[in-house]
Amino acid sequence: MSRNRASYVGSDGDYYGEVDVWERLETGDWTPFAWDRESGVEWVETDDQQLLVLTPVPPRELPPRVDVEQTEAGIRIADVA
Repeated sequence: MSRNRASYVGSDGDYYGEVDVWERLETGDWTPFAWDRESGVEWVETDDQQLLVLTPVPPRELPPRVDVEQTEAGIRIADVA
């Protein structure tokens, strides 16, 4: 995943920023499973061995209830109302 201000909607219905995804991968909460370079869709295995699909969503297309925090490292989803 590149540092291009990416945001995702998960197959679990939650929203994730690229910083959120990297943190979970770095801590071992998620393990990379597969990535489609063309679409940007990523599959990760969660710590409870579930497959989670992360589909890219342009930040401007996120629902208003999603609070996006722009950091130097990328996008973080700060809160979902």
